[in-house]
Amino acid sequence: MASVAALIQEAAPRNKELLGVLRETDHARPDLDQQKRYIADLDAQLKDIEKRVRELSRKRMKELQDHEKYRDSVMRRFAYKVGRKTEKFDAKAAKEEREYFDALQEEHGAKEQQKGLTSLRQEALRAQSDLEQKVARHVQAQQDLDGLYNSIFQGPTPDFPEEDNRERLYTVNLQKYQESRGKFERQSQAVQSLRDASDRLANAGRFIEEALDHSRMDMFGGGSITDMMERNALHNAEMQVNDAFWHVSHARREDPTIHELPPLKIAKGNIMSDMLFDNIFTDMAFHDKIKDSSQELKMCVKVLAAQIQGAMGRCQELDWDQKQKSEELDKARIDLQKARESIFERTGGGAEAPPSYEATQTPK
Repeated sequence: MASVAALIQEAAPRNKELLGVLRETDHARPDLDQQKRYIADLDAQLKDIEKRVRELSRKRMKELQDHEKYRDSVMRRFAYKVGRKTEKFDAKAAKEEREYFDALQEEHGAKEQQKGLTSLRQEALRAQSDLEQKVARHVQAQQDLDGLYNSIFQGPTPDFPEEDNRERLYTVNLQKYQESRGKFERQSQAVQSLRDASDRLANAGRFIEEALDHSRMDMFGGGSITDMMERNALHNAEMQVNDAFWHVSHARREDPTIHELPPLKIAKGNIMSDMLFDNIFTDMAFHDKIKDSSQELKMCVKVLAAQIQGAMGRCQELDWDQKQKSEELDKARIDLQKARESIFERTGGGAEAPPSYEATQTPK
């Protein structure tokens, strides 16, 4: 049987290697837990948007049927013509057409949101896979290290109480670090979500400015094309606002101290007013509604900026704390390693090991 000194000498390189792996992958477990929460949140949002897409698809099909009914109905047009109500028929047909295209556009917006969430989920799954590999590597390294030490310190070690104390201290510091790291990762995710929301509101602001430009043209006789471009810009702004509110909602789940944004309603036109009562006064009134939306958006941007600043401050504090915990963990790991190295040195001593008890017995 090999001496303890020989076992220690043989195990030293492997011991150093395994401790390096553990140091490198300590963060993997809390990061993986956070990633799983993020994916679960995305799954819930995808479930909701998939339901909305199905509902909007049914709505679009209904509007398409109504639109085609008027578009293709020769007898209905003839009846209106006989009754000298051709303009009424044309207005009704235009209304059905506009409602169909509005439904089509709404469905398209929902599908784009679904596509975006699906892309985020795919990226999150790739990140999860990488973290799972790191966790597996950490677990394997810990198992190998435990096996290594068990092969040397089998059973209770009352002769080495300092080693037991250092090991308990290391375990406590590891738990503290992982908890701190988890809090930091959640706060980091909250900050990123708020930044994503800020980007979406900036996009919405550009679309609202575009809508205001079209609205100004409409007041001076822009016509139906201008109306359509105005509506399209407002629709795009609304999609961006919806995304922004979703990101804020996700941030609040990670950091409950984050406040909701003020109410923000994007102006919407009235189909009948656009077609039947289109004049300078209705155009001016709608222009004012768009300006109101612009003011509400600016208020949201201001509130969100303050939220980002506060969340970043908390993130910096948690980052400092997790770095402190990491340093304490490193110190506990080094202390444990030194304690074991000291035991290795005392046990091996660099000298020839004494003969075993059995070897000193006189044969009978």
